[in-house]
Amino acid sequence: MALPKFMIADDPVTDPDNEYIIHTQEPRFIAQFVADDDENGHIDIVEEIDDVAGFFQKEELQLQVLLDELDQWYRDYLGWLDEDEDEEEDD
Repeated sequence: MALPKFMIADDPVTDPDNEYIIHTQEPRFIAQFVADDDENGHIDIVEEIDDVAGFFQKEELQLQVLLDELDQWYRDYLGWLDEDEDEEEDD
């Protein structure tokens, strides 16, 4: 069984204000969604497990494509959470 490409991680006991996204495929890293002043937000890599720049051999466009995919996945995840919460309220 293969791991999903992206996974959510949080630690409600010692770090309740933050939620992280783990990219499980090479290059593996941990990212975080950071809200901007305009509330659009962006993805920041907060911890590298593998050498991300080395993996892409400094091809910033390829890295940006991956970060854009992660950003869309996270936004879809947030939408799913909202839908799930709405369904629970209706029950």
